Amino acid sequence: MSWLQKGRSLALKPWVPWLVFAVIVGGALAVAIGLYRLENTRHQTHFALAAREQMAVLEAGIHMRFRPVHHLALTASFQAGAFDERSFLQFVESIPHQRSKALVALQWFPRRQVRPGQETFPMGYSYSLSDELSESESDWSQVPNRLVDQTRQRKLVITPWYLMDGRVRFRVLRPAFRRGMDERELLGFASGLYQVDRLLTDILCLRNRSDAMEIFVADSRSDVTDSFRCSKNARAVPFGGAFPPGRRLTRSVPVNGSTWIMTAVAAPGTFIASRWIPFVIGFGGLLLGGILALLHRMMLDREAQVRQLVYRRTEQLEAMNRELEQFAYVASHDLKAPLRAVSQLSSWIIEDTADHLDEENRNRLRLMRERVIRMDQLIDGLLAYSRAGRVTGEARKSVSLKLLLEELSGELSLPAGFRVEIREPLPSLRADALHLKQIFQNLITNAASHHDHPESGTVWIRAEEEGRFWRVEIADDGPGIPAEERQRIFGMFMSLKPEAGQGHTGIGLTVVRKLVLSYGGQVDVIDNQPRGARFRIWWPK
Repeated sequence: MSWLQKGRSLALKPWVPWLVFAVIVGGALAVAIGLYRLENTRHQTHFALAAREQMAVLEAGIHMRFRPVHHLALTASFQAGAFDERSFLQFVESIPHQRSKALVALQWFPRRQVRPGQETFPMGYSYSLSDELSESESDWSQVPNRLVDQTRQRKLVITPWYLMDGRVRFRVLRPAFRRGMDERELLGFASGLYQVDRLLTDILCLRNRSDAMEIFVADSRSDVTDSFRCSKNARAVPFGGAFPPGRRLTRSVPVNGSTWIMTAVAAPGTFIASRWIPFVIGFGGLLLGGILALLHRMMLDREAQVRQLVYRRTEQLEAMNRELEQFAYVASHDLKAPLRAVSQLSSWIIEDTADHLDEENRNRLRLMRERVIRMDQLIDGLLAYSRAGRVTGEARKSVSLKLLLEELSGELSLPAGFRVEIREPLPSLRADALHLKQIFQNLITNAASHHDHPESGTVWIRAEEEGRFWRVEIADDGPGIPAEERQRIFGMFMSLKPEAGQGHTGIGLTVVRKLVLSYGGQVDVIDNQPRGARFRIWWPK
């Protein structure tokens, strides 16, 4: 069985429509899930890039707000520590007016030598930039020793957030150095006191306002458990609840010795993969699978109807063939009985009246006997044609063509001198040996009987491979067949020598064609060079 036949047989199984439906729906769901994941990954990547960009802007904005403290330290370094109250006030007044007033106070802590090897940094000058500054906040006696060491290493230190009078604040320290040839001399510290909500308002709500996400900021080391976010009225407010639903990204951002936790939360409905795409694809796969399964089911039903119809018609044809076969046997028997009687009667008449009949009557009786013999041959030909073409699975056996032709050549009664040449190699054909004998017997005997010089005639038989077929050729060197007769000779009772007494019924080539076609082959005839006819048979492998 070929792969095509196996595939067709498999496609006719009753469970195939359900398999088709399951495969299409499963494939559609897999594609939908894959596309959703791909879209979700794309949104996640875009959100991460946008969040990192917003956090970088926020971090840069925080450093920008520390410029007054930097400038105060640089001024003190330039004056080598000779920083009197007047110069301090001049510097403070030169600071550009801040709209949000995040910087609450500026302070200067000069170095004082208490004893050899020891130094302290007490409060020198302090200037309040806000009416909300309390005395407890401005009265910072000196810089703690732990911050002195940190500031030497980091150049700038931010103390953790703390609550003061209900407000969240932190302090920024910046050392001022006098640069010498060998080492730097620490002159003092510039300090800035910041109010956290106002600082973040300037950055979160003014510079970094985004409708696609919210930024939450907290200090990991502070005493303040809440984080800050931008409110609807463009102000940074404390936030102590759970984060709103949405895609989220959290990063720890180091800000001059202090670690700030920044959390970006996507706004509702943003950076989210659409669920319509997988829904549409899944529904489309479900619909397509259902349609194809229904069509396949209809095809199977139609196939079953056709099979049933073919089965009934086959039974009818088999019954008709049996009736025709029975009729052929009965008719041949009933026709041959009177023919034999007529032939026998004519023989008796010739024997009994041989001395009394003239030559003309003898010729008439002889002609009648020949007609009877020809009629008997026609009946035998009809019987042979009715039996031809009955091919069953058991009949398709491998038959060696070489051995069959050698056996057939010894059985045929050919004219003396007529030769049959078998040109090797010859294949083995899948067929019934009796059918192959009928084919080659008819072709060889036709070549001999129609030859114009049978005493020296030759028939050649050879074969070669041609695609899915074996092409077997039977050629002779006789007079050939006219082009206009090459299709007609395969018809019933068609002969190139229809004269009586020649033994040609016109059925032999019809039987040949019927047998070849019953095995799925083809047969035709062409000219042989330099003379004669060549029959070509294409036999399936």
